[in-house]
Amino acid sequence: MATEEEKKRNLARINAMIIYGLEKGLWDLFGESALATTNTVGKGMLEILEKSMGLEIAGEDPQDILTEIGRLFVDEFGIAARFDIDKTDDDVDFIVEHCVLLRVEQDLIEAGIKPFVCPYLNIATAALRQRLDGRTQISRFDIDIENHRCDLQFKMI
Repeated sequence: MATEEEKKRNLARINAMIIYGLEKGLWDLFGESALATTNTVGKGMLEILEKSMGLEIAGEDPQDILTEIGRLFVDEFGIAARFDIDKTDDDVDFIVEHCVLLRVEQDLIEAGIKPFVCPYLNIATAALRQRLDGRTQISRFDIDIENHRCDLQFKMI
């Protein structure tokens, strides 16, 4: 029988498998059009985080919004080791390091699929669009497997 630690690892593997399967299935059905689900999926995730998982976002400053999302994911959920945010002019960079879903992202890339069901990407997009009345867009989503990080960039429009 599995130890509690092994059960946690197995649960993470099952969740990763579910995410991979959903993403691959949507990509197989819709191709790149599946990328359009980012905001809709994010809205659902954001709603759950705010109602039952402790996410409280105050204000409209993009850096504050992303800081609270990053803090919750790193400090409370442990799905990444650290994050960093840098705002310059109309761009806000959101860097996530050692995310537990990085292996899923790598598998998707190897299968020719551009990852689009990333909790950071989806929730950050939905939160920014909600708080800023839609005045933002995703301008970059790069996955760097070698350095164990993802670089997200949002443009304020």
